[in-house]
Amino acid sequence: MKLIKNEWEVQRIGKSEADNFVEEWHYAHKAGYLAHRCYGLFYKGDSSTLHGVAIWNTPALGAAKYVSNNHQSVLGLSRFCLVENRPENAGSFLISKSIKMLNTKRWQTLLTYADTAHNHNGGLYRASNWDYNGITKKNPYYVNDKGEMVSRKSGAKTYNKQEMLDKGYIFKGNFSKHMFIYPTNRNIRKSIGQQIELSFTEEGKIKI
Repeated sequence: MKLIKNEWEVQRIGKSEADNFVEEWHYAHKAGYLAHRCYGLFYKGDSSTLHGVAIWNTPALGAAKYVSNNHQSVLGLSRFCLVENRPENAGSFLISKSIKMLNTKRWQTLLTYADTAHNHNGGLYRASNWDYNGITKKNPYYVNDKGEMVSRKSGAKTYNKQEMLDKGYIFKGNFSKHMFIYPTNRNIRKSIGQQIELSFTEEGKIKI
């Protein structure tokens, strides 16, 4: 079933509302401490029931510099999730509408990732006209005893494996992420990152 666009809408929402939704529906079960903008997917006439969330935030400095010569103009889609069994194009609708609500003169390059740790291949971003920009190096993946994803970084400190284990975190393995970028001004596409021609398996997944 496809989403009927004139029956749905995207609204800006508060950080706490977005956080609660992410805790329930995102695989990380946790959002970051900060957010530039949070947007929610609603059925028109029912503004009390949230069906999806897109959280936008400034990415890590190194990631921003990797995809743009003007790193201060890069904004990341840091969390995105939907209630299960929403219409099949609900995700692309939420992303597209939230992008239109951003200040695209301020934010000229958008960045997001698809995590191979959860078998994500970024099909949603391809369907939403994002550009595939390669795969990151493998990094360790840890969760706490609640199954929530935890970061090795705390301020300027990056904890090693033994330090993470000593803190009681569970090591799940080393995984890469697929990187996607979206130039808000499509005329500057050639100046951003490395554009890569995709190759897919028979199942439609991106070949690594």
